[in-house]
Amino acid sequence: MPPHVLVVGGTGILAPAVETLAARGALVSVVSRSSGRAARLAGTAHPVVADVTDAAAFARALDRAVEERGPISLALAYQPFAPDEAWHVLAARVEGLLVALLVSAYAAKDAPAPPLAEGRHGRADVRHLLLGWHRDAGGVRWHTPREVSAAAVGVADRGESAVLGVIRPWSERPGS
Repeated sequence: MPPHVLVVGGTGILAPAVETLAARGALVSVVSRSSGRAARLAGTAHPVVADVTDAAAFARALDRAVEERGPISLALAYQPFAPDEAWHVLAARVEGLLVALLVSAYAAKDAPAPPLAEGRHGRADVRHLLLGWHRDAGGVRWHTPREVSAAAVGVADRGESAVLGVIRPWSERPGS
């Protein structure tokens, strides 16, 4: 049976990662708040309709996905507005690597601790991808979904946390 991969953010910023993982033969489940957005994944991924801000509903949806498609061996999760409880709900259902994508605010001088520290959380092994920004001669910009997805899949492949782009100086981030 192919590995079961769960992607939170797979109808948005991690959509290219869904394509990559499905092309590798993984059984991909994608969490989406909207059944309409999830329906667009037909043939590529299985929808898991849930609002990550409702931890109980999120837990029920993940439990159904595990019952239907087997243990989650890899999760890529971009859920910047989810309460910490939702991160713990996810970690409790992953039996392998969980790549937590963290927005650049976690690089600020007075940043809060990430919702899940790196390391073991039950059977989940948590790694971080800190999303910085791209800087070149043309200026600064946020990374594209394709760039973010490639970096997330890279963290999963290597099993090592990483920073995408630059995070210093903080005053140079796009829009500041």
